[in-house]
Amino acid sequence: MSSNNVRLAALDLNLITALSALLDCRSVSDAADAVGRTQSAMSHSLARLREHFRDPILVRDGWAMRLTPFAEYLHPRATAAAEAARLMFSTNFAFDPATTTRRIRIAAPDLCASLFTGFIGELAQKAPLASIEFVDSTMSRQAVLKSEADIGMGFGTPKADPNLVLVKTAPLDWCTFAPVGHAYGRTPTTEIWSASRHILVGQGGVQEGPVEKVLRRQGIERHVFCYASNFSAALTLASETGALITTLRAPFEHTAHRLGMTAHPPPFDMPAAPATLMFREDYDNPFSVWLRKLCLASIS
Repeated sequence: MSSNNVRLAALDLNLITALSALLDCRSVSDAADAVGRTQSAMSHSLARLREHFRDPILVRDGWAMRLTPFAEYLHPRATAAAEAARLMFSTNFAFDPATTTRRIRIAAPDLCASLFTGFIGELAQKAPLASIEFVDSTMSRQAVLKSEADIGMGFGTPKADPNLVLVKTAPLDWCTFAPVGHAYGRTPTTEIWSASRHILVGQGGVQEGPVEKVLRRQGIERHVFCYASNFSAALTLASETGALITTLRAPFEHTAHRLGMTAHPPPFDMPAAPATLMFREDYDNPFSVWLRKLCLASIS
């Protein structure tokens, strides 16, 4: 560590406010009044500043005090430093949704992205200059904790943390989407479901999903003929190839309907998927409070 850094670390940063007031007022008593300190305390601060800068800062000029040339040089820098310190430690900063240009980041699984449609619509009305970015959602909880995302969504209940606000949403039900004219749409039986072709999102065999776990326990087989990279592609492929896709109902029902697909319960019991919204606990930060209220009103 350099000698300058050592000297700075040893200083009381209240001296920034004292220096700014002394340079503005050019009077120890007036500077003390300006910052709510005693004249004795301000005199002590001036002595410490003189020692630090090796300059008298204020000198007698008849009945008044004037700044030294070095103090004149310091004046605008001290004013800027005092304002920066005030803003740095202020807990009441202004926030106006109508003028904010913030990019709001959401960490959520691909299959849940469409659940934020209502939130995005509300945001467009209330914060027209803001934008949305969906970020890597593999670790939604960590993304929110590290301030890499403003909103997170994950399945199950994340581990409690004093720095997180956790809000459970309504559990999401499962369904099987069938293209128009598919036999399962007319007769939704286990036999027809099992004999049909299916589309799955992800890489086959890498990880057993919740549907596969239920099928294995109940001894039901199916033929997955296509592994899609994402759910939007899976729905389009299913509608055009006559295949079935079994997934959560709420995120995809509207899109599936537009593609001419119908929603039916799967021919086996699937437990509803609990989901949790995650926000940073920012202790009444007005932006965070506003964002949380807007999100919860449109999703939960």
